[in-house]
Amino acid sequence: MIKKKTILFKLCKIKLTDKQLFDSMHVSYEVCPSCGAIGCCEPHGSYKRDLISINNSVRTDDVIYIRRVKCTSCKSTHALLSDILIPYGSYSLRFVLYVLRAYLYRRSTVNALCSYFCIAVATLYKWIHLFNKHANLLLNATMQISWVTAPALDFIEEITALPSQFFKQYNFSFLQNTKQRILVLSPG
Repeated sequence: MIKKKTILFKLCKIKLTDKQLFDSMHVSYEVCPSCGAIGCCEPHGSYKRDLISINNSVRTDDVIYIRRVKCTSCKSTHALLSDILIPYGSYSLRFVLYVLRAYLYRRSTVNALCSYFCIAVATLYKWIHLFNKHANLLLNATMQISWVTAPALDFIEEITALPSQFFKQYNFSFLQNTKQRILVLSPG
């Protein structure tokens, strides 16, 4: 996978929809993550993927096409993923953070919240767990958290280019389920 930087400013200040951000992603000379060759990645098709995002406080469901490239040097193929997408899932990063903020302010029950956003209760609690784990990685010793809090969400949403910085530092995406990543990458 090749992560493409599409969020150039603070996540909470973006006026474009996640689909518009995805569609604005530019394909340029890529560095092959397998062999390190520069500019050797050529178009190699695409595949459909659902994108669940938030627009004006309402869940939106779109279909997007993920572009693939093939390295002419080592023949490996890679998907070009925008940093607004969480790998191996349909939900956008902004959607997950929006749901977490709605959960934090507890304006409705967990069941009502999950029903409104059409997600399973288990999914919400998985996101809470991943947010805590990944935010603590990012915050390190400066501000450890034990639960989703408004200051932690504010801090995360205010980081310019959070997804790209996090991926570069940890080699997996913010809120990506790393257990899925290990299963997908493991042989057999």
